[in-house]
Amino acid sequence: MASKALTQRRGVHVPRALWVVGLIAIIVALLLVAQNSTVLFPQISSYRLIDERTVALTVGGAPCSWTRVTGVSETTAEVRIKVETLPCPIIAPQTNELNLRELTVTLASDLGGRIVDDAQGQTIPLRQSGP
Repeated sequence: MASKALTQRRGVHVPRALWVVGLIAIIVALLLVAQNSTVLFPQISSYRLIDERTVALTVGGAPCSWTRVTGVSETTAEVRIKVETLPCPIIAPQTNELNLRELTVTLASDLGGRIVDDAQGQTIPLRQSGP
């Protein structure tokens, strides 16, 4: 009876430096994800009318953040608009400068005499002219 030669399998050898680099990359990625999971509610400085059913909100946000309208609720007396910002990853020192952005909101019915509030119920002032 022929005997089979026993072969021993060797695992793939990965250098220790590669493991360390991989671990550091995973830690950095987790820290960036944790930082970006924070949702901020930016200050809405004013709004202007584009037409009776469209308003443009002026919102301050970080230069690389993602700011968007996440909710609009309308009653006969008010329009309540919720705006959220996902901050950008802060890898290096930055300034605390904000960029003003204009977000457009289309309403279900004419604004008329209704007031415009943010999500917390604070009245947003009407800006009469200019972009």
